[in-house]
Amino acid sequence: MIRATFKLTAVAAALTLLVTGCGTRPSAPAEDKGGELALATPFTDALGLVEAAKQGTRKSKSSKTTIDSMLGAEKVTGTVMALYDGPASKIDVNMTTAGEAVTMRLVDQALFIKLPPAQQAELKTDKNWGKIDLNSEDPQTKAVGKAMQKSFEMGDPMKQLELVEKTGRIIRSEQTRLDGVPVNHYFVEFDAKKQFDLFLGDQATPEERAKIEKRLEGKNLLIPAELWFNAEQLPLKMTMDMTSFMKSAGGRQTGEARATYTYSDWGTPVNVTAPPAAEVADYPELMKQGI
Repeated sequence: MIRATFKLTAVAAALTLLVTGCGTRPSAPAEDKGGELALATPFTDALGLVEAAKQGTRKSKSSKTTIDSMLGAEKVTGTVMALYDGPASKIDVNMTTAGEAVTMRLVDQALFIKLPPAQQAELKTDKNWGKIDLNSEDPQTKAVGKAMQKSFEMGDPMKQLELVEKTGRIIRSEQTRLDGVPVNHYFVEFDAKKQFDLFLGDQATPEERAKIEKRLEGKNLLIPAELWFNAEQLPLKMTMDMTSFMKSAGGRQTGEARATYTYSDWGTPVNVTAPPAAEVADYPELMKQGI
């Protein structure tokens, strides 16, 4: 059970790190030159880029994200196909962490987790899937569901752009090509303290906040990132390196803390269905049995 919980936590951490884009509105709009949409002048502040990028992501709603991250000694890779549409959101996650597969589906406000044979044996069930009702009133289920839902929400490009607007700043930019596509390439710094306030500010107790703030006092709280946007102001790629921040903050995590996210398939239909009811068990109840 502990190992299963760790795997979910690692995947949730990778999903939570899904952060895109950052940027004054350019003076010249993009123009179509010879069939290729020309790049607009790069933004110089996060607010301008966020406002422009929101238009494209709001219209597209769906995308595919390929993740390659290292969290200490644990490597997390995989893909996320998602339609971000509030309560109607649908997400299909296929990840590998510590060499083991993690498959999850979010549909109809319920999270379904694929149970590998070893976990089925550990939890003494023949069901192939565990279900977490994100609207459950059970305290433990509600806590797990809330944490996972927040992780999924941070994969929403709209949420990501808000994160950039509130916690990031553009250091410099250039115009280049990414896999043959003209892009505006941004070099960004994120403020970890602001991210903490945004992520956990309303959940941590005053005592917990005081401890964390004391631990971060005088530390390097800047997280470098690079972001690539196409002419439609849609994110194509993001890299982030939290290694220096983790070491500066004195965390228990050792080794690298980095992530690369590649975005594609904007606006593609996302078909996610719940597993057959006969193959599903209540995941929190299964976890209690495994204690």
